[in-house]
Amino acid sequence: MNTKRIQAVVYFTQCISDLEQAGHYSTARNYRRTWDSFQRFLNGREFYMDEFTGPIIAAYNRALYANSLRRNTVSFYNRVLRAVYNKAVKEGYAEQNSPFEAVYTGVDVTRKRALPAEKLHEIAAIKLQDPELALSRDLFLFSFQARGMSFVDMAFLTQQNQQHGFLHYVRRKTGQALSVRIEPWMQELLDRYRPQCHEPYLLPILQSTEPKEAFAQYSAALVRHNLLLRKLGNLVGADFPLSSYCARHSWATIARDAAVPLSVISSGMGHTSEKTTRIYLASLDNSLIDRANRQIWEQITESPV
Repeated sequence: MNTKRIQAVVYFTQCISDLEQAGHYSTARNYRRTWDSFQRFLNGREFYMDEFTGPIIAAYNRALYANSLRRNTVSFYNRVLRAVYNKAVKEGYAEQNSPFEAVYTGVDVTRKRALPAEKLHEIAAIKLQDPELALSRDLFLFSFQARGMSFVDMAFLTQQNQQHGFLHYVRRKTGQALSVRIEPWMQELLDRYRPQCHEPYLLPILQSTEPKEAFAQYSAALVRHNLLLRKLGNLVGADFPLSSYCARHSWATIARDAAVPLSVISSGMGHTSEKTTRIYLASLDNSLIDRANRQIWEQITESPV
């Protein structure tokens, strides 16, 4: 029996601290959210890393579902707990008993929301008096023109990323190196907002260059950006709430509908494999398939009997 014991709160706190020191602030935030959730389940009970068992995790999952959490959210917490538990096993704080074997740790495919080209034109043309709303609109369109660049990658763009008419950057999510040609409208936006930018950033999103503070500013800016995009979506009559990722989904959908090869879409989005792109596109709306189905049916109904 393992005698090397450590309280879960101590172990999680150490893991979070290590992640932050390594600059992995997003992962550290995920660990902190998961531990906060599990602590609420424990309700003050002292808990050690070697106490993770199948029945404990099953009870935790039942509590999460009882609070109306979605399956993907529950799976997210399970995956984080499993990662920390497996790390503790490797370090001798627990014996492997596969406590997560009977709970869901997958990712359900959710419907992605994409705007048609006409709606993007409407968003670009709308006159906005609120400077903050106008900035969110411009950042949304910049993301679309930059092949669906994510908000976090836009936020951390610096002057060093802009070279010889291109934006050269590394995706924070995958580590994929990408180069995007700066189209005229993108350059016009960069020039227009340059006076509002804090050195060394290209866009007026972050102020600090201290990593932890900059990440906190990015997190707050993303929340505000999505709130403003919802307001923008209401103004143009979008049939679903807009978010920062709608620009990415829209670029992928319009590229697909324009018969752009899968390999090109995959490279443009910075996916590490075409398999990822297939999964991504499969989760988008089925308008193209529905259109083809309608055309096939029309051919049948118009054929002479």
